[in-house]
Amino acid sequence: MKNIKTMPGSIYPKKLKNKAINYLARFSSTEKNLTQILLKFTKKKCPEIELNEALKYINETVVWCRENGYVNNYEYLVMKIRTGRLKGESAKQITKKLLNAGLSNSLIFRTLKGDENFFETEFEAALTMARKKRIGPFAHNPITNQVERNRQMARLARAGFNYEICKNVFDYLDET
Repeated sequence: MKNIKTMPGSIYPKKLKNKAINYLARFSSTEKNLTQILLKFTKKKCPEIELNEALKYINETVVWCRENGYVNNYEYLVMKIRTGRLKGESAKQITKKLLNAGLSNSLIFRTLKGDENFFETEFEAALTMARKKRIGPFAHNPITNQVERNRQMARLARAGFNYEICKNVFDYLDET
């Protein structure tokens, strides 16, 4: 192995690339998450390696993965927004999860607000949540008092939906 560039402690950049590809074959990921996975792998396999040296090779691997299309933050963002909406999550819930995944606030904001049907998709997500949780028009028993209505609307509001959306969910069956 003459021409193989090695890291101290016998971790080769090729091993990092293999680990990254194997991980990305099973899971969708962001660049930040992939960096954390590879750092954890390096610490486990070779704890004697200096952090700066390991990060240098890890960053090279992440850049290589991005250039070859194995990791794409924007595609990850779009996928998570789509699945979040199908689950009945509000824009606030989705934004919080994406920020924790290491995506930039401006990219998230542009993508969510760039949707020309933002209000409709937010309303559909609220309806999905109401259907799943059996609240509002989807409750087993009809809501007869204002206290119960307010309690259920508060549940939607805590999930990140604004008052107008919550009110529209409760008025949904009255309109149809």
